[in-house]
Amino acid sequence: MEQYTRTMLMLKADLKRDWLKITVWLIALAGVFVAVAAKFDGIYGSAKQINTIAETLRSKAMVALVGTIPNGHLSTALIFSSEMVVFWGLFNIIFNYSLAVGVSRGQEESGLTEMVLGGHPVGRLAPITAAALELLIANALFSVLTGVGTMMTNMPGSNNEGTWLLAIAIGAVGWAFGMISLIFAQLVADSHNVSMYNYAFLGAAYLVRMVTDVSNPDYTWLSPLGWIEKASFYVDNNWWPIVMLIALAFVAFVVALALNVNRDIDAGIIHVRSGKSRSRFLRGPATLLMWNQKSTGLSWILGMAILGASYGSVFNSIGKIVNANPAMQKMMGESGIRHMEQSQLLSYISLLGIIFGLLAVVAGAMVVNRLFTEERRSYLQMVITKPQSRTYLLLTYLIFGTVFAAVVLFVALFSMMAAGNSVITHDLAFKYFWKVFISILPVVVLFISILVGLIGIAPKFRSLIWILLGGSFMISYFGSLMDMPKWLLKISPYYWNKRVPVESINTDAALWMLVIAVILIVVGFIGYNKRDLES
Repeated sequence: MEQYTRTMLMLKADLKRDWLKITVWLIALAGVFVAVAAKFDGIYGSAKQINTIAETLRSKAMVALVGTIPNGHLSTALIFSSEMVVFWGLFNIIFNYSLAVGVSRGQEESGLTEMVLGGHPVGRLAPITAAALELLIANALFSVLTGVGTMMTNMPGSNNEGTWLLAIAIGAVGWAFGMISLIFAQLVADSHNVSMYNYAFLGAAYLVRMVTDVSNPDYTWLSPLGWIEKASFYVDNNWWPIVMLIALAFVAFVVALALNVNRDIDAGIIHVRSGKSRSRFLRGPATLLMWNQKSTGLSWILGMAILGASYGSVFNSIGKIVNANPAMQKMMGESGIRHMEQSQLLSYISLLGIIFGLLAVVAGAMVVNRLFTEERRSYLQMVITKPQSRTYLLLTYLIFGTVFAAVVLFVALFSMMAAGNSVITHDLAFKYFWKVFISILPVVVLFISILVGLIGIAPKFRSLIWILLGGSFMISYFGSLMDMPKWLLKISPYYWNKRVPVESINTDAALWMLVIAVILIVVGFIGYNKRDLES
């Protein structure tokens, strides 16, 4: 037990450092969840409203996005759980990833772990055990807050067991994926690669869930993310998926412990391959950035291509309700049916455009954010010893991040087009996907410019970009669902062109976004040239 000495002291220190991050995330995740639950009775309280949304949720397009919905009689609570569980599971996993990387690999990179283990009577396994306990506490708090808050809304069709099962399921899936993140923290030597492994695993789990939900829900058990759907909230209230998630978390923790004792501090099981002493990629910041980002960039592009193709593969199922209705076919004729199918597909594409736009911002922002990460770790000191201006340095990351985000968005949309047109009779024209690309691109540029501005004038607050991005997405995606006022919906940049390609591009809104982006970029460059570099 000596290896676990002072675990509770390490836990106390971790919580003291991360309490603000945990508090903000819990307020956002639990608060919005309960707020949506409180609104649901007014939005989907009648049988007519429930039947209307049920038809939408049972379409292949929505099954691919949010998962399956139970057959038979539906209630407000059932609709709520079906719409929310997968998305909130994803949000909670992202929160756990952020916390797990910072408390494990992040502490090692800062030198804190080595200092604590070398100069104090702290067991070798105390830091990783404290990290696991911190994740457990954060998810337990989320489950308690969500469970209590949802019970107070008293949705029609809800019951106490189902409500607590839903809250605990989302907390359990977050904790399980957080424990898996601790495994990756032992395998690789830096937090950047840990995050890459994390999201690659999450992407694979989501794709397996999506494909199996659409084709054969019996195989959704193959994805840990799909287990939460099998809990059958408010119907059977099946606790076995929760038991499986907790068991997965414990197994992952044991594996992480075994790996931890077999590696050096600030090193990974997978050894870093040594580079060349002289390389064409060491000529300047631009080539160095391209070289460092090659693996991450290829992973993002491949992942988005697979994601886009997966969503496109269900195009033939989008208009199935129309095709399966003989009366509708007789009344509207072949041309009318084709027009209705196309309208449904275009609405589906506009919704996916927002999701792809969100992921493109994440991809580009991670590149730009790397500038400050390298500054904080003193890596830039080796670069700025050469005659390199700060303007050129920031411009390099800005251009690379923006172009990379555009490429990611383009690949997702057009892989969806290629896969979608291969499974439908009448191809959708290139122009529809191009319109979505053009309408989303100013939003991507705007968010990246916000990050540039923060890095230039207030780098410690650069994490605000994720709050703004998440808030904008939630307003756009859940705004209509929660019956938000129009003025609030307009705050989100995604609002202004969310109906493209069904509707035309709002060029005025796009131009205003670009103007604001230019102003923020100029502010960021001025601030970056004037402030001191951190170390």
